[in-house]
Amino acid sequence: MKTTLSQPFIINKLSINVKPAFNRSGKIVFEANPAQKLYIVFDDHREAPAGFGVKASLTKKTYVIQRRVASSDRNVSEGRKPSSVLKVKVGNVFDFPSIDQAREVARQLVQTMIATKRNPNKIKRETDASELTISEVFAQYRQHLLGRSKPAKPNTLNVLNKAEKRLSEWSGLRVKDLSGNEILRKFDKIASRARTAAEQTFRWANVAVRHAIDIESSNAQTQQRQPSLSYNPFSILKVQKKFRTRSELEDSYKAKGVRNPLSPKDTLGRFLTALYNKRSFNRLGCDYLLLTVLLGARKEETASLCWREALTNEEAKTTSFVDLSNRTIRFYDTKNRNDHELPICDAVKIILEDRRDIVHEAETLPERLKWVFPARSSRNKVGHYSDSKSLREYLCAEAGIVKLGMHDLRRTFGRVAEELVTYAVVKRLLNHRNTTDPTERYAVPDEDRVFDALQKIELHILKSSPKLYNDILASAKYPPLNE
Repeated sequence: MKTTLSQPFIINKLSINVKPAFNRSGKIVFEANPAQKLYIVFDDHREAPAGFGVKASLTKKTYVIQRRVASSDRNVSEGRKPSSVLKVKVGNVFDFPSIDQAREVARQLVQTMIATKRNPNKIKRETDASELTISEVFAQYRQHLLGRSKPAKPNTLNVLNKAEKRLSEWSGLRVKDLSGNEILRKFDKIASRARTAAEQTFRWANVAVRHAIDIESSNAQTQQRQPSLSYNPFSILKVQKKFRTRSELEDSYKAKGVRNPLSPKDTLGRFLTALYNKRSFNRLGCDYLLLTVLLGARKEETASLCWREALTNEEAKTTSFVDLSNRTIRFYDTKNRNDHELPICDAVKIILEDRRDIVHEAETLPERLKWVFPARSSRNKVGHYSDSKSLREYLCAEAGIVKLGMHDLRRTFGRVAEELVTYAVVKRLLNHRNTTDPTERYAVPDEDRVFDALQKIELHILKSSPKLYNDILASAKYPPLNE
């Protein structure tokens, strides 16, 4: 149908429930549209380009322009070119203050359609990727991390945000406008103050741009066109070998005195003896450190443990917990996004049973009773213990150790485990995965083997400090050691 369109007519008269038509006298009447089929009313106003009209659908009314154009795929010598009808969206009716503006936009679209023989909106989508700014690339990648089946953890997003902030002066700069020299200069500037921060920042930028390129490549393949974004300017950093190798990183850690696992030959025993001496004064913090090293857990994994009996079945599905009755510890949604379960061996069982008694005696509020390691202050927002820095510094001073990070306790566990059990068991205990190795699926240690290995590691760690070993384990089953 074609008639002279006006804004009031479109807004007030047109609806998916009725369809306009001409009666015998040439007047517009509205017939019922029970099937709610889409329809277009074309505009015959003298200012309207041919093929301009409005489409009524179930949810909205949209201005459209249709134009028959010759195909650009055939050579003139082949005879008359075939033609096709391009159907292009101009915009939603309510996006235009007047229909005159919509007609003007439609005229501009027609010019592009005639010149390119293509849909202008498709052309715009193709150029969008090439116009992406650094800020938009980070936003796109952040959305990807949040939209995955297992969304990124808050800590990952926090690190990504820090990387973007360090490159904030480039936020409005298009990816395609970044030169290799600019990137190298910026990297060197940040690296002169903090090498690790520079590497982390530009690795994130590199992966964010690579993600945008992959998305554009997929879209281009679907639309049968060339991708408009294909080069990653951050690849210059790899070409110029700006990122340190594994051996260079290890040398750097050694020089800075970081990433130092305790040695079973000397520092582990001194540390655990210092912990034993402090344990009666700070049972909460010492038990937290002790359990972390005996389980090889990450700091947040130990800190967030709850008692299984304090949880409903539904809560237990999404919570890390200690189940003393079944002698298991379950860490929920760990760093590699998998749940991780460990058996409770003898020393850990005694420590946890004592902890449960201490918690039940000291706490009265239900929200604090559920934690294995309740926060020292009832005003603590997370509810559980989390900061052992001052305690670790005290223990290091007592033991004559320069520095010890929380993750060094996990590294200590790994060092002891590597000496005592097979590689497959070490990977299982540390919850490390290698998704590219199919053999791993066939070499999973059974539960008895895992329990025996963890029990062996637990005893080896505790025996480095006879005082602590005797305090926890001394019994008929475990004869006391000479102190």
